[in-house]
Amino acid sequence: MAKDLVNRDKFDLDFNDSDMMMVMMMAVVAIMMTQFLSPLNQNMQAQTKILESQSYHGTEDPRTLHVTNILSWLNLVYDYPFTPWISAYIINDGPSSVELGINYPDDRFTMNPGETITVNRTGALDEKINIIFCICRPGLQSSLRITGTF
Repeated sequence: MAKDLVNRDKFDLDFNDSDMMMVMMMAVVAIMMTQFLSPLNQNMQAQTKILESQSYHGTEDPRTLHVTNILSWLNLVYDYPFTPWISAYIINDGPSSVELGINYPDDRFTMNPGETITVNRTGALDEKINIIFCICRPGLQSSLRITGTF
């Protein structure tokens, strides 16, 4: 059996009221510090989310879509590259106009033949380019070249 280095009788712990008050005060201060740091932590997480949304890999993804009078879409989250695009450069090669919708099939705009458009979601926090919907008028068709960046 090992022998104690210090005689334990001389070092008994004795808590009196002032020591107990100090322990309680430290607990109160710890709770107050967590409530003070919680908003700072939330703010820091929001700033991190902003920075992540503005950063990109710099990888370009060129695609060619043949659009008909049937609503078609290019899903970027469930298909390759499995990540939303930050920006897209779209060229309508014609021969007819195309209605495009970014993320929502009912919120469409029209692109005429030969027209180009750049959709940029660099500053968007939650909504990048997840899916692109496209459709032509009945009986018409068109070709789109889309280069996305993620």
